[in-house]
Amino acid sequence: MGTKRKKQEKPETEADRAPLEAQPETESLQKELEETKRKLAEQTDLAQGYFAQLQRVQADFENQQKRIEAEKARIADSACEAIVSGLLDTLDNFERAIASLEKLPPEESKGVLIVYQSMLAYLRENGLERIAATGCRFDPHKHDAIMQAEVDSGEDGAVLEEFQAGYALRGKVIRPAKVKVARLTEKKNQDKDILKEE
Repeated sequence: MGTKRKKQEKPETEADRAPLEAQPETESLQKELEETKRKLAEQTDLAQGYFAQLQRVQADFENQQKRIEAEKARIADSACEAIVSGLLDTLDNFERAIASLEKLPPEESKGVLIVYQSMLAYLRENGLERIAATGCRFDPHKHDAIMQAEVDSGEDGAVLEEFQAGYALRGKVIRPAKVKVARLTEKKNQDKDILKEE
């Protein structure tokens, strides 16, 4: 007869208990890992926020530097313009003196001419240009019409005479030329209107 042997129950060993005890430890580690991931995400967001803020501050700083440089250039140009404008009357006086010196022998007027040419060359090197006037078309941005003269022929609005030279500094008019402007007589204007109508 065969007798079935009963399985003998073995006493529980530490190896048998380990999987059961490891389960709570695994859950604890899992929770700790999740908490660490959450903290890492928070710190990453915080770091990205600081980085974005730093980029904005850096961009603001660079823009401020550009504004400062532009302001310095504007102030320098303004100061240069003020100095050159103050010298224009002296330049006019030199031209009047030179016109009166033509009556004197060349050796007596040579010194004045040298000083005038030196001053004019320096001003030109720094961007001063004389505005063209006589023979040009009147431009209200460059010319100041202080007189008109009726003419029978020629172009209406042409500059006939310059009374005071005009100057521009680096393209900006600092003193318009004072000029006499041509105005065609009424008969000429009426003839033009008739031709336009036909």
